[in-house]
Formats: sequence, C-alpha cells, structure tokens
Amino acid sequence: MVVATSPVDLSGLGREERVTELRRRLAAMPGGGAPAAVRAQAPAGPASVVSAPSAPSAPAAPVAPAEAAEIAVPGVAVPGSVAPLLPGGVLPAGRVTAVSGSATLRVGLLAAATAAGARCAVVGWPELGVAAVAELGGRLDCLALVPDPGPDPAAVVSVLLDGLDLVLLGPGVAPVAPSRARVLAGRVRAAGAVLLVGAGWPGAELTLAGRHCRYGGLGAGAGRLASVSTVVRCSGRAAPARTAEWVAAG
Repeated sequence: MVVATSPVDLSGLGREERVTELRRRLAAMPGGGAPAAVRAQAPAGPASVVSAPSAPSAPAAPVAPAEAAEIAVPGVAVPGSVAPLLPGGVLPAGRVTAVSGSATLRVGLLAAATAAGARCAVVGWPELGVAAVAELGGRLDCLALVPDPGPDPAAVVSVLLDGLDLVLLGPGVAPVAPSRARVLAGRVRAAGAVLLVGAGWPGAELTLAGRHCRYGGLGAGAGRLASVSTVVRCSGRAAPARTAEWVAAG
C-alpha cells in the first residue's frame, strides 16, 4: 500500500512480508501510523471522534439542544447532501457499511473523507481513477491503494484497519463467509474505523445505494458533462430508509 499515485505490489510476498510492508507504508502516510481509535481521541473537526469524559466529580449539567447539535459523532465525513441520511451525519465509526450501485458514490465518499483529513485505503479496485477523487476535492496524500491484495483481501484489510480511518473494498472483492465477516467486524469496532464493503457482505449494519438520475451540461448530442446527479438511498437495521440527491461536479 502507498499513496494513491504509486500503488503497492504485494505479489510474490508471503503473509508476514505483506504485513511488514503494509505497516511500513502506513507509517509513511500523513499523521503517522497510530491506530485510528487512538488518533481520534483528539478532536480534529466535524468528523472526529469525541472521547468520553473522564469521571466527573459532579453530575454533568444537561446539554442544551443547540449545544448538543455541535457535539461531533464518531465517524468519517461524507458529501454534504448525503450527511442527513446517516446517523450523526457521518459514516459511523466502528461499523461496516455496504455501498452498492454507482461507482461515483464510492468516489464521492473517498473524496469527502480525505478532504476532511481522514486516512483512507482502497483494496482490490485497480480501475479506480484517482483523478476523479481529486476533482471532487479529495486529498491524494491521504489515500492509499492496494489494487491487488492477493487471494485473501480480508487479511490485508485487518492490517490496514489498525492505522487508517476508512478502508473501502473495491466492487470486485467477493463477500467472505459470515464467520470471517464477524471477525473482521470485530476488528473494525476495536479500531474505531470505517469499513465500506460491497453488496451482499454478511452483517453490514448500514447500506448506501447510489443510482445516477441526471447528467448536467449535455445538450441534444452536444455539450460537456458538468455534473452527475446521484440518488442515494440509506437503509439500516434500526433506521427507516431515507433518500437524497447528491450532485457531483463533472
């Protein structure tokens, strides 16, 4: 794994060598290689994790509604129009979220997360165009690529979760067995990170589905693509399904 412009080649490496190489590259990313859950203890913006207060000597005063709205929820930032669909307006930390449909939605999530300073990795998506992430405002120095994770992508993901805020599995990565998915979900919770998987992944707690609905800037057989509108639907175990339209600049 490396920064987006130079993907790592793990072919020919044994399991221990892969782990060593991944951890070495993690330490070279912005902010160093500390686990996401540890780094999150210092609030760094709207997508940071707020740590629980240390034992107070007196009962805490009730929080006014206006003040409660300003308290950050553990998670990673998303595009503005997608935020109202999600708990606390962020991809919730410590959870597995499935993303399906439009590839533009995956790119937009990466762009919003890295723009907010989150360190992200993409596993098993060699066709990803990093220029599209940059065009949507993403930071490529916060993005790492593992285009070919080998026969066991879940093992690679386990290592990445120890040092990153978000790991996205490419659309070509097949779902794992339910028992393996439970183990991986435990790693996600322990790290306080976000794992984005594809449709059909066992145990995903939230689902974001994107569908292109409109293209801006194109006339009758002429013009230049200026924007892509995507209908995003969010559904989960304990929340009603909600839908919003997100417009990405072309």
